[in-house]
Amino acid sequence: MAAVAGVLTLSACAPATGGGQPEPTQQTQQSPDAGPDTDAGEGDAGEPASPAPGGKSETVEIVDFAFATEDIEVAAGTTVTWLQQDDSLHTVDFDDGESSGDLETGESYSRTFDEPGEYPYDCFYHPRMTGTVTVTGG
Repeated sequence: MAAVAGVLTLSACAPATGGGQPEPTQQTQQSPDAGPDTDAGEGDAGEPASPAPGGKSETVEIVDFAFATEDIEVAAGTTVTWLQQDDSLHTVDFDDGESSGDLETGESYSRTFDEPGEYPYDCFYHPRMTGTVTVTGG
């Protein structure tokens, strides 16, 4: 019985999906200061996710109701990580349907870009917050 209550408690804490936003297909990561349930080591706060093997990585900070680097150009195979540093809730929602879901202070979202092209994105809650990832051919 206690195990069932624990599972119900954990599921009640899980973020709800829906509300017109697609469920993210990319990994959302929390930095160590985001809460007690993370297992990352000390000193890892603010570090981006590891890039795909052989790939590069870039970071975009979310601060002061803006994507600090609105437009970024990367080579194919690059992993871009958005670090949410604002006190307000934000998202990284791409025109192609990929979405970070809700990001609270201290959380991050990473996406690896394998195909050349332009990937415009914005924040669901603050549509004036926009950016574009331009991916070049490796």
